[in-house]
Amino acid sequence: MSMLLRRFQLMWHTYRKMLLLYLLVLLLPAGCLLYYYFEKSADILERQVTQSMLKSVQQVKINLDYRLAKVQEISDALILNTDLYEILARDPQSGTRFSQVEEEKKLGNMLRSLQGSDILKIKLYVNADKMYAGEHVNFFSLDQAARMPWYDEVVGRNGAVQWIPTHMERYISTPSEARVFSSARIIRDPNAYSRIIGILMLDVAEANLAAILNQAELDVHSHNMYVADATGMIVSHGQPEKLNHPLLPPETFKLIADQPFGIEKITMDTQTYFVIFDTLSEGGWKVVSLLPAGQISRMSNQFNVGFSLVLALSLALLFIVGAFLVFAHLTRGTINRVRDITEQLRVRGAAMIEEGIPHPNGVVIRLEKSVTHMLSTFQHLMEDNYRAKEREKEARLRALQAQINPHFLYNALDTINWMALTKGAHDISRMLNMLAQYFRLTLNKGKDIVPLEDEMNLSKAYLEIQKQRFHNFDYSVEFPVVLSGRSIPKLSIQPIIENAIMHGVHNREGHHGSISVEAEAEGQAFVIRVTDDGIGMTEEQIAQLYASLNASSSSSSYGLYNVWERVRLFTGGAGRLVIESQPGRGTTVSIWFPAEEYERNE
Repeated sequence: MSMLLRRFQLMWHTYRKMLLLYLLVLLLPAGCLLYYYFEKSADILERQVTQSMLKSVQQVKINLDYRLAKVQEISDALILNTDLYEILARDPQSGTRFSQVEEEKKLGNMLRSLQGSDILKIKLYVNADKMYAGEHVNFFSLDQAARMPWYDEVVGRNGAVQWIPTHMERYISTPSEARVFSSARIIRDPNAYSRIIGILMLDVAEANLAAILNQAELDVHSHNMYVADATGMIVSHGQPEKLNHPLLPPETFKLIADQPFGIEKITMDTQTYFVIFDTLSEGGWKVVSLLPAGQISRMSNQFNVGFSLVLALSLALLFIVGAFLVFAHLTRGTINRVRDITEQLRVRGAAMIEEGIPHPNGVVIRLEKSVTHMLSTFQHLMEDNYRAKEREKEARLRALQAQINPHFLYNALDTINWMALTKGAHDISRMLNMLAQYFRLTLNKGKDIVPLEDEMNLSKAYLEIQKQRFHNFDYSVEFPVVLSGRSIPKLSIQPIIENAIMHGVHNREGHHGSISVEAEAEGQAFVIRVTDDGIGMTEEQIAQLYASLNASSSSSSYGLYNVWERVRLFTGGAGRLVIESQPGRGTTVSIWFPAEEYERNE
């Protein structure tokens, strides 16, 4: 042991300058490069996270605008009701008490019909002399409203909507208090405009806003999303105890108060935060994400820990290998020098030793070049690793954004449907419902194989949409419950129904007919038939259609060819497609599926 220690000390004293130079050449650039990489990756991650949160805040803003716009539309619908003005402007001293009972009944039905999941309670403040002003369910007196803290602001809006921040309300119908925010506006007498005859207030549960905020949180436990009013007070948040408290110090809130949206970096209570915000269309309230910079730093550290460990191990291994090579080179050089000296002593004598000894030059330069090459290689490896991580992040972001599109489509259809119901257009509402059902069944979470029940419901939705479009055919869709769970390729029936409508019913004299879609079991197998009473086909036309299924050469039968190809692949060639038709009698297209043990791709 002492011998090994002695050798190590001897080697250290002999080569310590070379080792120190090697450490300086290798570790100093590597440390600087690593520091630069960490700083750069932290900045990029910070920008990406804040931009991602800005998109989340903007999506929350869209959802909240949609909810508040529905409340605004209900308020507008009531304000535009002439019966409301006529009843509220009526002198309470005229008529009989029974007439006021009729007023209360008519107004109550009007208000209660519009209450629902979006509107928790609709309240109407009326003349205190009205008999029903003390009802305290839907009706209250104007004298009571005048004592409320929001009264002056509502009157000052002169009939426009004033949004009242979150407050506690107790209703006679519920034992506990509820957190609500309200939409309020005054109602003036059309015959005497200076006279206020009522105040309309719509209470909305704060929980509706909090649920939308919670869905957009970066971390389910973080609670960083807020809705704040124009003064900076918290209107909605996942933690109720923070409501009606300032979100930010007043001087800090001024930074975002006059901006429609953006990202600001602030320091509050010795901690750094990113304030990511957008402004709601209703009330001027702001959706704010107060994201701690430390949370992003933790994400960056988690990302860099693994890389740092790999890099440290690589540098250590590189140092060991490099030291070994340096020592090997120096040892070989020493041996060569000793051999040369020995040869010179043997041939020319001691006097000529220095003259004939070769002096190697450029060892440090070559070492520097080798180190530079290794560092360059490490830089490329780090950049490749960084780009791979960036591509992974971008793929995740694209996947999240792609999930928004179907929800946006359904929300848009729901909005149009609600507008149609408001206008009394029930046929349009039915059409929209069927279209939404069709889209949901068509998307079906990306599945290509679906239960027979879903495919038959999709066919029914498609037929209903086409019937609303053309009004020239009747239809029926039937299948036994026992076949509901059998699997078939998605969109196997709809192209056949489309052919029945376009080539069968529409070409019939009178342009009217009927279409039936039915499924029935045949032992362990089952068959689906689509029948129309259209113009039918000749045997030659049927033969041509069969030929096109094998060649896919006819663009007119491409839909049927597509169905047959997917059925053939799904059943492993065991399925069948049969076409039966007579001119003037109609056409039946049957798809036969074998027993389940022969099916594929299920």
